[in-house]
Amino acid sequence: MKYYACTDAPFEICGLDVIDPAEKRFWRLADEDAAAVSDAVRSRSKTACGGRIRFRTNAVSIRIRISLHTLGVDLCIPLPGSAGLDVYTGTGINAMYRGYVCPLQYGEENKTQEKDIWLQPETKSMVQVTLNLPRNEQLAGVEIGIPEDAELLPPLPFASREKILYYGSSITEGGCASRPGNAYTAMVARWLDCDYQNLGFSGVARGEEAMAKLIADKDCSIFVMDYDHNAPDAMHLEATHEPFYKIIRAARPELPVIMMSKPDFDADPAGNARRRDVICRTYTNARMAGDENVYFLNGETFFGTMGRDSCTIDNCHPTDLGFYRMAEQVYQVIQSILRKKN
Repeated sequence: MKYYACTDAPFEICGLDVIDPAEKRFWRLADEDAAAVSDAVRSRSKTACGGRIRFRTNAVSIRIRISLHTLGVDLCIPLPGSAGLDVYTGTGINAMYRGYVCPLQYGEENKTQEKDIWLQPETKSMVQVTLNLPRNEQLAGVEIGIPEDAELLPPLPFASREKILYYGSSITEGGCASRPGNAYTAMVARWLDCDYQNLGFSGVARGEEAMAKLIADKDCSIFVMDYDHNAPDAMHLEATHEPFYKIIRAARPELPVIMMSKPDFDADPAGNARRRDVICRTYTNARMAGDENVYFLNGETFFGTMGRDSCTIDNCHPTDLGFYRMAEQVYQVIQSILRKKN
């Protein structure tokens, strides 16, 4: 078995702005960019949420070692979801989940863990491998062990040239999926076989002007605006939502923008209806002004009719079922966007 750091060639790391193996930094945003928004966003941006490691190999199995800087208790998310990475082979709707690697328990002495992951039968065909990085914790590094007799190659390019940028709350971040690949953000990008960046910030995505300007300058071709849940109330949402959209639209006239209201509607139907109406008004005003590149998704519909109570863990954060139902609707809208582009 030969071990490689995830920053070695031919591995590819996607979805992170800062990749610094010397300092063991795997961050979603550069420090100065995040600090321009808020101290809270600056702190949360130092997780590797939405980051992926991609490569190809013909190995039957590999060994993965993950090391973390932090390891905090999250009562609503199991360890594979809060502090683990998960592994897929293949691409698009045919991608197959192969397992996870995470600490066995909380505690300072448990921040490094390794595990063998079976990738395929004894055929030794070349397969594409994707590791989805942890949602909650700050990553110190990932090492990948490849058998000496196996090949290791760069990943294939994404099938789609699109890059989705998601901005929003802890739900956008992936809470409370049982593992990172089950967040709606990851599902949609996996099904499309495209790149993405996750700018979900648990509890602190407030639609700040500085964040809108930052997003307007980022490399993306589809933007999902999903911060309803973190707006303290409907008044805050009304004061920030349309201005946020207008900053992005002024800088990116052709960028498709998907506006979503929060999925956990049933906990406060009247209050959440008021919030939804604010978002819908931003969308309606944009359409009336001639913007044909805006889309609205009503979060009340995400969880369907049957089994709605199984779609959250705490009447707020989605379970894997809730995320799957969210992903289905977001995927359909992006498919319609792609049809218009083509």
